Amino acid sequence: RGKTVVTVISLTLAVVLATITYTFATGFDMNKYLARNADVDFILGDAAYFQPSGGFRTEDEAVPEEIISDVNARNGLEESGRVYGGVSAMKEFVTEDWFRQGYGMYNPPEVVDEIVARTSRQPSGLLETGVQMYGMEDFPLSLLNVLEGDLAPLSDPSQKAIAAVYLSDDYNATQWGSNWARLGDTVTIRHITEMEYFYRDTGEIIEDVDAAIEGGRPWGERAKAYEDIDYTVCALVRIPNSISYRYRVLGCDEFILGAERFKQDTGTDSVMTYLFNTTDEAEAGMESFLAEYTESVQPLYDYESRATYVAEFEGFRGMFMTMGGALSFIIGLVGVLNFVNAVLTGILTRKRELAVLQSIGMTGKQLKIMLVYEGLYYTLLALAVSLVMTVCIGPLMGTVLSDVFWFFSYRLTVTPILVILPIFLALGALVPLWTYRSVSKRTIVERLREAEG
Repeated sequence: RGKTVVTVISLTLAVVLATITYTFATGFDMNKYLARNADVDFILGDAAYFQPSGGFRTEDEAVPEEIISDVNARNGLEESGRVYGGVSAMKEFVTEDWFRQGYGMYNPPEVVDEIVARTSRQPSGLLETGVQMYGMEDFPLSLLNVLEGDLAPLSDPSQKAIAAVYLSDDYNATQWGSNWARLGDTVTIRHITEMEYFYRDTGEIIEDVDAAIEGGRPWGERAKAYEDIDYTVCALVRIPNSISYRYRVLGCDEFILGAERFKQDTGTDSVMTYLFNTTDEAEAGMESFLAEYTESVQPLYDYESRATYVAEFEGFRGMFMTMGGALSFIIGLVGVLNFVNAVLTGILTRKRELAVLQSIGMTGKQLKIMLVYEGLYYTLLALAVSLVMTVCIGPLMGTVLSDVFWFFSYRLTVTPILVILPIFLALGALVPLWTYRSVSKRTIVERLREAEG
């Protein structure tokens, strides 16, 4: 019984592990992965923008119109549009509670108190803080997920309309506490054209900022020349990560203006990214063109494409298939060796019993059938236990994996068990037959005498 239990368990583990690996790999949903990461066929930008610690911070990282013209000269372009990034100084005004909430996410209360103390405060009590601004043409605007409101006013530069950006978690749920602005609210943005620096203890204006920093005296900065513009929130939106700044500045809310309004109010036209779709026929050609273009012609720039994310997804899934397959093979090999050992030991220790059965009339064919049934008992029992475990544990495992991987979708499958079934049937039949063949080379009398001796 002990050998039977060990053999069945080892075979079962191999089957269950193979089933889990297959379920895991096939459960990765490419549609979910692409829906979040590949909202557009191609994204072109400065190479730094695509780095993990990148983003967009200065006008030196802007995509020049020369490069956009080179792309537009290609055949097969369908929709396209520019996303402008904020490179000028801009501020917004928020309540102290909201200010503390933003800076308190990663700072202890005493540090937040210090930040509040050195932050400029309006007569109304609102605190001045940074803001991340986008300017978008119509095509990028069409990629936004509108939670409330309407984006149409953003396309009219005569309207002072703005969209408030909300974040989402890994499972596409909106984080409603990620922005203070609601539909219809007024957002005041201070567009700064000149800053001045001062000593906090005396208020004296600093002429040489570098000297002030080296001197160690507490100093601050404030707007000297600026324009405050009031915007009305026309929509609450979520922006796909692939076309966003890809980083978030602590304590800064995100807002979106229409492209023309953005250029008019900020006085800048720095293109953070150029987005475009192509026809299916032109997609491969554009991929080859951009690969060569960013490698040889414009090496300071880079791109992402839908094909990039497909390859990334396949590589991720292939890694788990390789690891799970290797582990399943090793455990399966151990299980097969245990099975061979159990069958071999069982037949060898029962040589006399088998010889007696043949001596009283059991034919060789009947004996082979009996041994085959015994072998199949091991393998079919292992498959039955594996099936029960798969049906019972599968949904629980699917829930856990869905919590860990946002692009995983559980689907119950017994495909690995069906694939392994003929292998186990052959194993259960051939191993006993092969073992009996080696034993039956001796006559019944010789086996009886050997056993008695």
